Amino acid sequence: MNKLLLKKYLNNTCTDEELEQVRQFLRQPESADLFRSVLNEAWNEMEEPELDLHAMASYRQQIMQKLQNNNESVPKITKFRPTHLLKYAAILILPLVFGLYHLSKSKKETVAKVALIESYNPKGQRSIVTLSDGTLIYLGSNSKIRYPKIFSNVREMELIGEAFFRVKRDPSRPFIIHTNTVQTKVLGTSFKIEAFKGSPIAVSVATGKVRVDRETTPNKKQLTSVAVLTPGNVVNWDEKTNKASLSTIDPHELEQWKDGNLIFSNQRLADVLAVLERCYNVKINVTSNSLSNFRINTTCSLNESITKVMDVLSKAADFKYKLDDDQIIISN
Repeated sequence: MNKLLLKKYLNNTCTDEELEQVRQFLRQPESADLFRSVLNEAWNEMEEPELDLHAMASYRQQIMQKLQNNNESVPKITKFRPTHLLKYAAILILPLVFGLYHLSKSKKETVAKVALIESYNPKGQRSIVTLSDGTLIYLGSNSKIRYPKIFSNVREMELIGEAFFRVKRDPSRPFIIHTNTVQTKVLGTSFKIEAFKGSPIAVSVATGKVRVDRETTPNKKQLTSVAVLTPGNVVNWDEKTNKASLSTIDPHELEQWKDGNLIFSNQRLADVLAVLERCYNVKINVTSNSLSNFRINTTCSLNESITKVMDVLSKAADFKYKLDDDQIIISN
């Protein structure tokens, strides 16, 4: 008798001929030693199994039924010697152990199927990510998303940085983006999220309807509504002050952003330069506070070089700049 045949018996894969061999073997006192050996191997293969108690009870019931059905093949003994106790214990325990092993393995395979994928763009780089449901994500520079390879009943993911989403509509499966303590929930729409560390979170809607909530408990189970947005609406949530502010935007600007066009409308030069630093992976220093507060209204394309963009800004804000190694210095 070999271990492989015993494992086949325990998993109900024996042929009729093999089954008869096992039944004959079970009548032998020395069968307990081999069962113990198989038991030890099965135990060593188990790595912190996560048990499904309902499935375990069902499996135990099946094993007991199997033993009852095969009762005529097992000798009836009124007085049990220790070796027989071991044998019958093994007959009961081993199927349960192998059942635990396969249940654990099945659960681990399930976890593996929903393993998270991470996409990251360093400064100066942008990308387009297509999810398994057909959703498109235009991921910005210095930004990261984490998402499952295959979605389940709820499509959930995480974002750090900024991205434009064109979510594939699926009324039966909401799409949720987690950004620190804020979550944005949609069914199918297009919108942009900015969620950089240390800065307020901004959600802007191009098409459809978007719900923005914040988590009020550490376990993320209790939510409080921040805003429900429609096209052209923007909500900014400041986690430092726990306050939300609403504003509007031309939806066309959001579409332009995903195509690599930056539209600055009445924005401080300091804020514009912070965006350019991220998009071009360059350091920009301003020597004048008055220049930092100058308001900019312009459009530029990321397909253009940083020097060409700086030429446009220098004319608009009336400043001079010079390139010094890997940084740009701006002065009056």
